[in-house]
Amino acid sequence: MQYVASPKTGSVSKETRSFKKIVFALLSLIAIAAIPQFFPSSYWMQLINQALIYCILVVGLNFITGFTGQINFGQAAFFGIGAYTTALMTTAGHSFWLALPCSGIMAGACSILLGLPTLRLRTYYLAMATIGFGEIVSLILIHWQEVTNGTSGIRGIPPINVFGFTLTTHIHHYFFLVLFLFVLVVAARRIQDSRFGRGMIATKDSEIAAELSGINTFWCKIIALVLAAFYAGLAGSIQASYSNYVSPDQFSGQQAILFFTMLVIGGSGSIAGAIIGAFVLTFLPEFLRFMQNWYMVFYGVGIIVSIILMPRGLVGVAEEASSLLQRRYKFMLRKRSAV
Repeated sequence: MQYVASPKTGSVSKETRSFKKIVFALLSLIAIAAIPQFFPSSYWMQLINQALIYCILVVGLNFITGFTGQINFGQAAFFGIGAYTTALMTTAGHSFWLALPCSGIMAGACSILLGLPTLRLRTYYLAMATIGFGEIVSLILIHWQEVTNGTSGIRGIPPINVFGFTLTTHIHHYFFLVLFLFVLVVAARRIQDSRFGRGMIATKDSEIAAELSGINTFWCKIIALVLAAFYAGLAGSIQASYSNYVSPDQFSGQQAILFFTMLVIGGSGSIAGAIIGAFVLTFLPEFLRFMQNWYMVFYGVGIIVSIILMPRGLVGVAEEASSLLQRRYKFMLRKRSAV
């Protein structure tokens, strides 16, 4: 009897899990559709859209930093390369849908040139190289005025057009960004669960042990950097078409530090953490505006305290809280059954 009952029990459990996934998906769709109703203000919708673009950036950064364990401060530079590629192509008359992959590919190609001489070295060499790379890109964008128009930037970038429908409002862009981010998150999840993804994580845990296991850690890091830059290039492409304007100050070293901090605060190594961190640090300065001149001080102190007290980020805190509740629930069940 026990042998026959166990498959049945397992089947019911599997059906229950599938039902929960369906319910969660439906609730998520309802929440996504309802957000524009709760935030009718153009300002808040613009802020949400900016957070979604940053999500693409930070999910990409998670490949090289979260999965592979390499410190990368060049994400803002790749972001800028993607944005300027789209700006130059679309103002020259090319379609956004041609400029979008070209922006990702251009950023990825630049990352190969950066990674080949630096990723054979361990420790913090990539971090130092990406800082220098970011400064070089910033100087090129400022001083190559014949192409980039210098500090004045490029204006009049055509908006995104989807099957003949031009995205003109923040709500239009919101639904486009949600769908685009969903596709990229699914792709990132598939990569994480693949053999290559396990190789990246093994490289982060112990590079020497990974090499002894037959993993080519150098190429793992190169491909992870290319993926990070590709995602940043796509985000830059959307940023340029969304704002219809690009300038060098949008892609500074401060932005690179912000993207890195988003990943650390959210939870390095977690796709969900990358998304949470992007949203939290996009909205947090707005919630602290009431402090006027002091808000940046509290913002910086809050980030430092969060990094110290939450080494695994907000996702780690959520996982620990969930584990604690589950242990508490099981304890109550055992106590009730004993009675």
